[in-house]
Amino acid sequence: MTIDESNVDSALLLKKYVRDKRMLDVSEIQKLLENSEVITKILAEPYRTDTFTGLRKLEFLLIELSEIPYFERMEQVQTMLETLHCYTNYAEGFSLTGKQSGVLACHNAICTLIFLRAGKKEWVEKGIQWIISYFPFDKNIASNWHGKDLFHRFGGCVGNSPCYDGLVKSVKALSEYTAKYGDYPELQIKLQQGLDYILAHRVIFHQNSDEYLYDDLITLFYPYPYRTNIIEALGVMKTEDLLDRAECQAALDYLKEKHQDNGFWQSEKIFMKSSWIPFDPIKKPGAWITDEIEWLLE
Repeated sequence: MTIDESNVDSALLLKKYVRDKRMLDVSEIQKLLENSEVITKILAEPYRTDTFTGLRKLEFLLIELSEIPYFERMEQVQTMLETLHCYTNYAEGFSLTGKQSGVLACHNAICTLIFLRAGKKEWVEKGIQWIISYFPFDKNIASNWHGKDLFHRFGGCVGNSPCYDGLVKSVKALSEYTAKYGDYPELQIKLQQGLDYILAHRVIFHQNSDEYLYDDLITLFYPYPYRTNIIEALGVMKTEDLLDRAECQAALDYLKEKHQDNGFWQSEKIFMKSSWIPFDPIKKPGAWITDEIEWLLE
């Protein structure tokens, strides 16, 4: 789908230019960032740091911004990054309560991805190491983490099966770390375990049936909050050059079937509207989500 650039948010243009490896000077990048309506709306959002939900909103705003190249160059974003790190930084991993009990797989991975994309390598290391050390990437494997929320809150990240949201996002963090900073044996083993788990589920299915794992996984939305979905999971497979595997075909076919007659895909859901700035209108032609899926399928 050829998108009319005159009607596209400047931050999306920046993303497209970077993917196309177009040479941009500093002033061009800055202009595209400053002229973006999406970025302006996100930066205008208030947030709190004294509650779990307040910090989660800050986390969500930053993970949205991190989908935009060079987001970390904005002064206000640097303040937001410092704030999130200050309040979530724990001895091991990242916690939205600042305590051991509050380290949850999805949020640890999201914080790790934010800091990774912002170039905060020293901050990132503990998030990566927590994934490697404590988050199991297969069924019926015990975790020796002692933070109770990992097992009990929000349904539990660790049980007979690992939380799929947390797993996909954690695998994504390991993959992006490897691409940016290189890997090492411990990380490569863990990354391969996670990729194997996603492939064993054919991206969106129960391991031993043709039933979808859960409805949100096959719901189209972009960017991605604490929930993952088919687009994000297939994006990890693309980054790791695995899309040609037979295990990905049914998910790819499902995504292609969602293509609208007008040439676009459209977002089907917004999570937590009070904490989220939509990039595209719901159930209408979406420039952002279409760009993401076209990159995935190209």
